[in-house]
Amino acid sequence: MAEVQAAGIRSTPISRSNIWIYGSLGFPLALIGYPLGVWLPRAYSTDVGVDLSMIGLIIALAALFDAFTDPLIGYGSDRYRTRFGRRKTWLAAGVPLLALAFWMLLNPPIESGVAYLGFWYLFLRVGSTLVTIPYAAWGAEMSPDYHVRTEVSSAREKFVLVGLIGAALVPFAMEQMRQDSVPAIEVLNTFGLLIVIILPVIAVLVLNRVPEPARLPGEGRVSIFRSLRLMWRNGMYRRVLLIEVLVTGGESFRNTLSLFFMQDVIGIRLAGTYYALYFAMGLAAIPVWDRIAKRLGKHRSLAVAMVVVSITNIWMFTLGHGDTTAFLLLFMVKGFCFGAFSYLPRAMLADVVDLDTARSGDNRAGSYFAGHGFMTKCAYSLGGVSLPLLALVGYSTAVGAEHTDLQLLWLGFLYAIVPTLSFVFAFWLTWTWPLTSDRHARLRGMLDRKALRMASRGGGSEGSLRP
Repeated sequence: MAEVQAAGIRSTPISRSNIWIYGSLGFPLALIGYPLGVWLPRAYSTDVGVDLSMIGLIIALAALFDAFTDPLIGYGSDRYRTRFGRRKTWLAAGVPLLALAFWMLLNPPIESGVAYLGFWYLFLRVGSTLVTIPYAAWGAEMSPDYHVRTEVSSAREKFVLVGLIGAALVPFAMEQMRQDSVPAIEVLNTFGLLIVIILPVIAVLVLNRVPEPARLPGEGRVSIFRSLRLMWRNGMYRRVLLIEVLVTGGESFRNTLSLFFMQDVIGIRLAGTYYALYFAMGLAAIPVWDRIAKRLGKHRSLAVAMVVVSITNIWMFTLGHGDTTAFLLLFMVKGFCFGAFSYLPRAMLADVVDLDTARSGDNRAGSYFAGHGFMTKCAYSLGGVSLPLLALVGYSTAVGAEHTDLQLLWLGFLYAIVPTLSFVFAFWLTWTWPLTSDRHARLRGMLDRKALRMASRGGGSEGSLRP
């Protein structure tokens, strides 16, 4: 390894401070995700008046749009390096677009409707892709070490959870001031102002303080068509994508219905308080999952989290109106597993990229995380599918609407049982994951020897900043 570093192929080990600075961008990204996933469906259906099925359709169809943008941006961030870096240029371009789209989406004019929601939702997905794909690829490249990659993902997830706690405190503070529930549209308005201030500030800090890895031999030489072929032939990649879709899709399906279930089935008025406790529990649990991952491996730790959440889901299905204490306890147990779902699959994917590097000679983390990002967005879009299914039984989101026992039972089934069924399929794929820490160490040794040979033949020079 020392010879490889001396050849200039590997950058110096990433410092702990840079790991934390890199992870800090997770904070504003979490502030963005929370209101979109939890409060937007309620706000646009109840307060703006957009049909519930149309909201679900827009969320679901956005994945088709991402099918074009994600691979292009992922490939572009792999292919082109400017004097500012390989990933930084794309991220810097995406931040202002993301902030603008978020502001417009969370501050709809009175006369807004389906067209307004659809346009700005797609605009937001473009900005999000420009930021999140290069950002994720950058994190995978910060270290070749199996456990350091877990630390990088863990640091990012800690900031995500801090952001989610901060996000949950916004409606919590509004509820405490009023001592009553707050219209969802007012919650969205408040978030818009926070993001346009916080996101650019933290992005500038990350872009200026965290270095990108040096150019590697063979960087940017794989064509887009060969890139797609290699990705498809990577069986481990297909497997981790399926795990991501099953886990994230199940969670998104449930999260879209979460506010409806909490308010209409359990009878919770101050939902913001519950979410604050939920995310606080998730943050407190991250060090526990770090230790479990070092002992059991990333994959089996993720499988354990699936089992725990599945048990809480089934238990929640048995609850009824007024069971607020029992729901809160189960909700916090689920919050304990939240972080494991968010960062362990990404840490597993970083190891899978090394398999491709061994075959292609190029670290193409951008393309891999683009594919992962697209499938994750497809999984998030499954949340939109839950809304038309809820509307099938005549469920009304109007203020003061009365619901039949059948409608509430259907809501509970969609909220608790459907996600559990997706975890059953994901569990086996995760528990039997073959890329363990020992096997990854052997793979890294092979890659370092290959890189040293390429450098000795002159393939390690910086050369032009163009591909």
